[in-house]
Amino acid sequence: MTLRTSLFNKGIYKSTLRRYAWGSVFYAILLFMITSLVIFFDVDPERYYRTMADHGALILGDGYLYAPLVIAFFVPTVVALLVYRYVHAKKNSVFVHSLPVTRCANYISTVLASLTLMAIPIILNGAILSVMSLTTYGAYFDVASCLVWTGMNLLTVFLMFSVSSVAAFLTGNSFALVAINGLFHCIAIIIAASFTTLSSVFLYGYYETNALINLTTEWNFIGYIIGLANRFSYNQNIEIPFDFIKLAIMIALALILYAAAFLLYKKRRMETAEDVAAYKVLNPIFKYLLTFASAIGTFGLFSYTLEDGTFIALIYPVIVSAVVYFAAEMILKKSLRIWYAYKGYLIFLFAFAVMVSTFAFTGFFGFETRVPDAEDIDSASTFTSRAYTNEPYMQSGEVIDYTIKTHSALVEKENIYMLHTWPTDRTEYLYISYKLKNGKTIHRCYPITEAYFCEVLDDLYEMDGYREATLEIFSKEIDRIVEISVANGSHEISGDEAKQLFECVKADTLELAYTETRGHNAWDFHIWINYLQHGEELSSERGMHQTHVQINANYKRTVAYLRNAGLLTKTFNAPNYDLAILTAEQWRTFEKAEVELNPNSADVRLYEAAGVTTVESVKTRTFNEIPGAVRISDAGKKAALREFVQTTPVRYVPGKEYSYYVCTIEPENDMVSVVAAFYDDATFPE
Repeated sequence: MTLRTSLFNKGIYKSTLRRYAWGSVFYAILLFMITSLVIFFDVDPERYYRTMADHGALILGDGYLYAPLVIAFFVPTVVALLVYRYVHAKKNSVFVHSLPVTRCANYISTVLASLTLMAIPIILNGAILSVMSLTTYGAYFDVASCLVWTGMNLLTVFLMFSVSSVAAFLTGNSFALVAINGLFHCIAIIIAASFTTLSSVFLYGYYETNALINLTTEWNFIGYIIGLANRFSYNQNIEIPFDFIKLAIMIALALILYAAAFLLYKKRRMETAEDVAAYKVLNPIFKYLLTFASAIGTFGLFSYTLEDGTFIALIYPVIVSAVVYFAAEMILKKSLRIWYAYKGYLIFLFAFAVMVSTFAFTGFFGFETRVPDAEDIDSASTFTSRAYTNEPYMQSGEVIDYTIKTHSALVEKENIYMLHTWPTDRTEYLYISYKLKNGKTIHRCYPITEAYFCEVLDDLYEMDGYREATLEIFSKEIDRIVEISVANGSHEISGDEAKQLFECVKADTLELAYTETRGHNAWDFHIWINYLQHGEELSSERGMHQTHVQINANYKRTVAYLRNAGLLTKTFNAPNYDLAILTAEQWRTFEKAEVELNPNSADVRLYEAAGVTTVESVKTRTFNEIPGAVRISDAGKKAALREFVQTTPVRYVPGKEYSYYVCTIEPENDMVSVVAAFYDDATFPE
């Protein structure tokens, strides 16, 4: 006879298995249908091209790993709804608690039975996959990958059921169990994302690094499982380094939740069955937590409308949070007479308004104007979205001093903008980051004018090591140049020629100011560089990495190399193309296509707002339709103009419009393309 003081009751365990064996069978069949059965029909060993050698383990790919895991996210909740009926239904509660079994034994036996019901289908399907791997399917996955697949699914149901167990004993209502369970998984992420959005909207200089969201996701059970699945799915290599410490922490957290669930069960009264909150003290927590999550989430969702007007961003959170607040009150009180609770909602609304105002009107206690002292900085980084390497920290005293100087200028009162004062001339973004000697980091992002953007970049380009730290062509990861495409992809070079051209591009880039390299300041001539990183080999599955540089006459070494190789004439597409020099007015006239507006189009207003009309028919404009344009057909004059473009430096001037455009004219259809642009001080050959 089982003692009442026993920690495990075989009868409860077996009874739970018998009652819900049907669910376990259904789960096993479902897993079989989405894994083994699919492989049987879709993977023909005689024609299927994927192999372990080229692709890694098949069952660690997206379809065969993610689908079972998604199901495993929901199965524990369903199981909790079934096995914990004795705390959600009064009849079940009276019956179970009248048995000669301690609550401890009842809980442990129920949990073990539940985990068994979920584990058997996973282990069974893992065994089937393992047997398949010993046949011809071994070319696509092996026993080791089957063990990983099994372990991932077992870990998922173990972690997820711990949360479902806590949720089950916090409430006596099945619907509330589902809601509380979901809230546990997403509340931290919702709040982190919403506060991030508030900061982005209200705090001048706020730089979205997603650090808070990443932290909450990383230590969220679902986020952890998805990250682990990505690790195997995208690498498909079970030998990659594995973080066993984090795995142990996750399992320990789950065990703590299982223990917490038991303590909640031990303390709860039978009379709370069917009540939304098993503990009265939790009523206000549930109510205000849901109300806060709905308010902050809605405000974050509509915060993008604040620059145009505050009405929507303010009224929607009020409406949604009011509905949630009074609905929660209604459910908790089991009555429709809940309007007397309006005072609690007004208090919440006041607190919420204070929180939002703190972000909007206080500068968040010095956040917007804070500039660290030089003696506290270990390294600093000033970079733009055009930088290949984000946050290229440098310990150079010159860089640190310049970063502080630039940062101080940006946070002066006249540069800080408030809501509804968005500066339309600030079209570029400058990022500033510090690593402090105390181990902390500071990140900022500022919208700036194009002129200031170019000024800062020109200054930074003069600093030793800056270009090497921010431009991809100087990346230490580049191991081998495979090939370089020039002349808009019409010609490719490889081997020693590619290496020599690559070295010319790097040498030129090291000597030029930013405004001398800015892409649209001259030629429409791109050099596409295909390379492999360290440790990589070119295969049918692993492609090359690619970067590109848009060159102009300032790249003297590069231009000389291309001329000697006979590739520079490709700048003008072909020697037999005619050329033309168009004024800015002539080019603007050419750009305006004749369109016939379709009044029935649903996109008319959208396109008109953007300054473009919807098109039913477009008449392509050719060179002959440009007023006053002169075609250059003489071979000598074309050669002289090419030589002028190839040797005349142009430095980009922010905000200044080009005065002249050198264009090619296609001989077949007279289509016009710009290949170079110059300012009004250009002196073209006769």
